[in-house]
Amino acid sequence: MTDTHDRFDELEDLGHWQLVNHEQDIRGFPVMDQTGKSYGTIKDLLVDKTKEHVAAVRLDDGRMVAASNLEIRNREVIYHNDGAASRMDYARVRRPD
Repeated sequence: MTDTHDRFDELEDLGHWQLVNHEQDIRGFPVMDQTGKSYGTIKDLLVDKTKEHVAAVRLDDGRMVAASNLEIRNREVIYHNDGAASRMDYARVRRPD
C-alpha cells in the first residue's frame, strides 16, 4: 500500500457532506488485503467536490487509499493492489440542505 497524499490534496473530509445512502458509511471498517493482512481502520471518507463522490479513504494512521482500490465485503474492506476499476463507485454524496 502506498502513501498517496499528493494525489488527494484537493479532496475534502466527508464532514458536512452527506452520503446518499447512509448504509454505505464504512468509517470504522477494517481494511485488509486479499490474504488477510491488516492495513488499519477507515477513519474518514474523502470527497471529490467536483464529482460529488467518495474518491478515497483515510486510514487511522493517516494513509490515504483511492476508493477505486477498495472492495466492500460484510463489514470489512478489501484493498486490491491492481487498481481495478472502481469497486467503490456507489459512494455518492450530496451537499447538506
